Amino acid sequence: MPPPYSHIKVPQRCCDLPRDPFFSRRLDSPHQRKIHWGFGFLTTWWVVREEDFRSRIGEDGHYFDLIDFSAIEGFNVPPTMTILRFKEKLTEKFGTPLQCQRLWWWARRQNNTYRVDRPLTTEEENLPVLNTNSLPTWSNMDDALVFLKHYDPGKAQLRYVGLLSVKVASRPSEILPKLRSLAGFCLSETIELYEEIKFEPSVWCEAIDIHNTFSAGEIITGDIICFQKILKPPDIPKYPSVASFLQHVCDQKTYEEVRKVHILEEEIVTLKHQADTYLVQKEKAVTAYDQLKHERDNAVQQVNELRDQSTHIILDFSRKDMEQATEHFKNAREIGDTEYGHTYKGMIHNMKVLIKLSSSQKLFQQEVSILSQWRHPNIITFIGVCSEVSALVYEWLPNGNLEDRIICTNNSAPLSWYNRTQIIGEICCALLFLHSNKSTALVHGDLRPCNILIDANYRSKICNFGMSNLFLQLGTFPPNLTARLPYMDPEFNTTEELTTLSDVYSLGVIILRLLTGMPPLTLSEKVAEALGSDSLHLLIDKSAGDWPYIEAKQLALIGLSCTGMTRKKRPDLLNEVWIVIEPLTRKPPAATWPYLQSASGDSSVPAAFICPISMEIMKDPQVASDGFTYEAEAIRSPMTNLALPNLNLVPNRVLRSFIHGYLQQQQPNPAYQQQLSET
Repeated sequence: MPPPYSHIKVPQRCCDLPRDPFFSRRLDSPHQRKIHWGFGFLTTWWVVREEDFRSRIGEDGHYFDLIDFSAIEGFNVPPTMTILRFKEKLTEKFGTPLQCQRLWWWARRQNNTYRVDRPLTTEEENLPVLNTNSLPTWSNMDDALVFLKHYDPGKAQLRYVGLLSVKVASRPSEILPKLRSLAGFCLSETIELYEEIKFEPSVWCEAIDIHNTFSAGEIITGDIICFQKILKPPDIPKYPSVASFLQHVCDQKTYEEVRKVHILEEEIVTLKHQADTYLVQKEKAVTAYDQLKHERDNAVQQVNELRDQSTHIILDFSRKDMEQATEHFKNAREIGDTEYGHTYKGMIHNMKVLIKLSSSQKLFQQEVSILSQWRHPNIITFIGVCSEVSALVYEWLPNGNLEDRIICTNNSAPLSWYNRTQIIGEICCALLFLHSNKSTALVHGDLRPCNILIDANYRSKICNFGMSNLFLQLGTFPPNLTARLPYMDPEFNTTEELTTLSDVYSLGVIILRLLTGMPPLTLSEKVAEALGSDSLHLLIDKSAGDWPYIEAKQLALIGLSCTGMTRKKRPDLLNEVWIVIEPLTRKPPAATWPYLQSASGDSSVPAAFICPISMEIMKDPQVASDGFTYEAEAIRSPMTNLALPNLNLVPNRVLRSFIHGYLQQQQPNPAYQQQLSET
């Protein structure tokens, strides 16, 4: 007999599972519902028809219990819906008339199989789904509903053939004619019956004594009866009986499980081997890392000790070192050829360096003398020398010189206004350092953008010292005068003397160049004229971005004062120039928007707030595919014939916030009040 099933109570919300009902058109044609009680407001019902039994039990020799529920369609049912209403839903779905349906409860047994338990009365069908858990136990024990399976030994196939209502007081021998009819047996063929006992984890069966009653054989509603004809030699197949076939099913399942376990064990061995390999590689990597870290710590310690011993460490290199670093001064390594000498990109001890072959021995000695005594963050770092070839070795600065960045050589990106302000401050700071000792102040004398290098972080460093002292030698004339003249102190032509104010003049020209991006010749006159006509905003380099006008004007004024024709008119670097420039370098790059002011002091609308198409203050700024910001309505309208690659617009919410704040400041103006209300 199968293990006894349990009638499980249905709680409110989340506790035990409810009992499972069974639906049928008629007594021998059931529907089944499996319900899952969840945390929401719907339950799921699975409905099975008789054709589902026939198509899924024993198909292709595979064995199932009565139904494979994973292949059955489910219905979502509100708990408040009555069973009768659900039967109406079944009529709509399957076309089965309401009067032909009969509902049965199914119970889940201890071996996780589902079996018919009891039918539902007409009165009980009026209950909502939520209340069906409190139904009483069925008192009618005279009838039993059993399921029938036929085993074909020749095909080794066990298939469902139907269900049958029997009286428990009757004998199995009484249903033999019905079984012969279902299986197509002759009247002379003998039939033997088995009861299927258990499905999971293994299948058992037990022979049924056809002369005992069903109740004596403990066969109740929901049990499965398997039948077959008795075989005679020599037509005995491999699996002659239901029992041998079910044992074969169990063996196959065991074999598959063993095979899967074997495969998993092989995968575990493979993964363990991989893990061991990775572990070894990790240990090697950790060892190598520890070794490199140790070497690095030792190197740092040695450098610190050397710094304690001497503040200026100059390395001596051999000619061979220079040839190896530059591949024998290969042309492909050369990056410049000036009056200072040939410059090369080299590699020394896996470190990129800048190597300069001085154009003369005097220039070489002069620069070594200066750089060995002066160190500053904004002066190029001097690493070492090679006296054999008059070579100087410097740190490598990847962004080239300032001249190339101003004119965007090789289509390099223009410097932003913020970077330009920082560079001006750094040059000023370096000059203050060089001029700091009044008795031995060092004058650069050849301060030009081409002698200012830019590192990877866009910090500037002054280079090419020593040319100034050569200028002062009798009978010499500055080389490359055309390029130097715009930056040279005008009084040098008459006095033949270079002072710290000569560097201030050069600084002023560099400031104006960074501000405007224009060539240096007569630049100061152009800036002075622009300031006088209140048109400086037209002169400012637009490629630097939206330069804050107040800062731009401050730089223009200080640059002009530095380029005074006489030294008496030039400002003091510390007390007059640095005091203006230093605060500008401390401002964040997006501190303010560019309010363009007129000479009278009246402020106009910020340039960034104006749509380039409509020329009005933007209400809904959008970034277009060309990188510029436009009014949304203007870019979508046919106001311009210039087609963009696409119309993928991105809202510029930051700019819109600034416009909103700007319009709020204009509240006394009624026009701005109206513009603010529109945005």
